[in-house]
Amino acid sequence: MDKVIPRIALVFGLAAAIPFVTGCPAGGAKVESPLNGQFRYTCCNIRYEKNEITDVNYQMGGIIPYGTRVQIIEVKKNAVKFLPEGHPEMTLVYRHGRKVYPFEQYVDRIFLTEPPRLSAAPVASSKKKGAKAAASSANKFEKQIQQGIVEPGMTKQEVLMALGYPPAHRTPSIEQPIWTYWRNRWDVFMVYFDGDKVDRIGR
Repeated sequence: MDKVIPRIALVFGLAAAIPFVTGCPAGGAKVESPLNGQFRYTCCNIRYEKNEITDVNYQMGGIIPYGTRVQIIEVKKNAVKFLPEGHPEMTLVYRHGRKVYPFEQYVDRIFLTEPPRLSAAPVASSKKKGAKAAASSANKFEKQIQQGIVEPGMTKQEVLMALGYPPAHRTPSIEQPIWTYWRNRWDVFMVYFDGDKVDRIGR
């Protein structure tokens, strides 16, 4: 009997220690935020394979299109849970860029109060009217942006809409002429700019 009591005490001691071993939930504890319950719009395409994604922004999996209306379900210390229309509930964890700029700034970049708009191509003076004129003024990269593809000639804003923000720990400012993205955990590629336009895509 004397040996049974220490064993029971050991079991309860281990059970109590489990939360400290496993750590906190992704994104930390829930915080009070004015964003809770709000509706916003995605700034850009958001890629996902599972219902938890991070700011490393892997360029693979399904796409939540730019301009998708989302409801902010819950804000945590370093994460936000949201429900995009037509897609499952997602959790975005801000893990890699925290030393570059604060979580609140990151969230405001990703979730906009108004849906983003593609800039129209300039229309040359001509006698075109009606549907032909409308077609000529459409953004010529609209299809590629919807598919999450970048091509030379795109503006920085168009790249952001197509790929999202590059991870801040490798691209701390979008004023830089080279943006680094990850296709997956092992494959990195860069977008090279000449001024505001994409010059090339490479490694």
